[in-house]
Amino acid sequence: MASSGASFLPRIQSVFYAVFDEHQGPKIVYQVPEGLIASRLFSPRKRATSSSRTLFNFDDISSYVIPRSALCGRLVICATRKHRIIGFPVELRGNYERNYFRYNLCFVFERTADLSCYESVVRKVSRVLTSCEEESSFLSSPKSSPAIHAILEQLFEDLNSFSETSIPIDKFNSIELKIFPFYPNPPAVKEWQVPLALISLSKRIEPNWDLTMVKVCQYIDGTRHVARIAQLAECDLELTKLAMSHLLYYQVVMMIDIFQYSNMYTLRKSIQWLANESDVREECGPYVAKEGRVITDWPRLLHLYSRLKPGKTVRDWMIEHDVDSSGIDVRRLTSFGVIKGFLHRVHRWPILLPSSETPSPEKPSEFSLLLDGEHHTDELCTRFGVGWPILKQWLSVVGGGKGEDNFGQVSIIYR
Repeated sequence: MASSGASFLPRIQSVFYAVFDEHQGPKIVYQVPEGLIASRLFSPRKRATSSSRTLFNFDDISSYVIPRSALCGRLVICATRKHRIIGFPVELRGNYERNYFRYNLCFVFERTADLSCYESVVRKVSRVLTSCEEESSFLSSPKSSPAIHAILEQLFEDLNSFSETSIPIDKFNSIELKIFPFYPNPPAVKEWQVPLALISLSKRIEPNWDLTMVKVCQYIDGTRHVARIAQLAECDLELTKLAMSHLLYYQVVMMIDIFQYSNMYTLRKSIQWLANESDVREECGPYVAKEGRVITDWPRLLHLYSRLKPGKTVRDWMIEHDVDSSGIDVRRLTSFGVIKGFLHRVHRWPILLPSSETPSPEKPSEFSLLLDGEHHTDELCTRFGVGWPILKQWLSVVGGGKGEDNFGQVSIIYR
């Protein structure tokens, strides 16, 4: 069962080639698809394109596409209201009309696109075209420059369709590109989090793997938290967290919460459309059924999910709806909802309120210092090696409460 969030490559909206014309200034010479970028220097063929398809006006960004000398030889990204343009402007000195030749081959994306994976692509295309110009005046010669249009077409089609391309230019130069997805740095790994493998890690382990990684992977089962895995693998906790970060980076594991019957969950708004997704309906029953038991149908499972709410523990929910008799693995039922993104874990965040009584001269304990509303009970249980029943007793003692669920000066925030 895969995670619902997958990395992707942004789609190229347009590719264009621009130069500094000695008489007209910065102008687009070729663009693919035709006519999507408006300009005062439209050719008759481009004027026929519907203005409703126009992405933006080139004149608004021309000073960034063909900039002054100081910005040439650098990666330049500029933005319009709805789009981002990335290019690598180049200025070549030599036997030209103004003693220099400026050009830029740019890619256009939606404004929200992450362009990290295209930065090296833009640099390489510029580097190859510069070599061609220096060797044979490929860009500035009227005989060879029209070939740029075909290069733009192939870049646009191949990179959008296959994320790679091979474009021969002459006997000695070609554009060879392959784009790899950009994975953002994963969030910091916490010792109370539980890694859940999204692939079979045991089948991927190779002899040349890092020793810590090999040892850690053996104990990833979807139930043990990071601190427990480090203990079982006899590895340093920081090294174990580093190994987990590596697995998170390549999206082969995801982090979920420690499962306890005292946990609380609630539905997210995404259940409104996920409830009708065929893959969710078909996966859920077999995934949550105990071995050898009849698979529960989706309407019954959806009904059970809808009865999870803040203030009601999993144990109370199980008793109220007689979940045990349904042959359902409750841990897998909750983890399925978290993985698919329609179930939210409700954490308890204890906070010690200031007392109106005269403060004690004794130094506050480490436990009391952590009751500031910034540390939830999973973290506290893991840090002190206790379960929720013991932690409740401690909260009651610190807060001066009078019973198991009366914490006195300790208030619990649920979120």
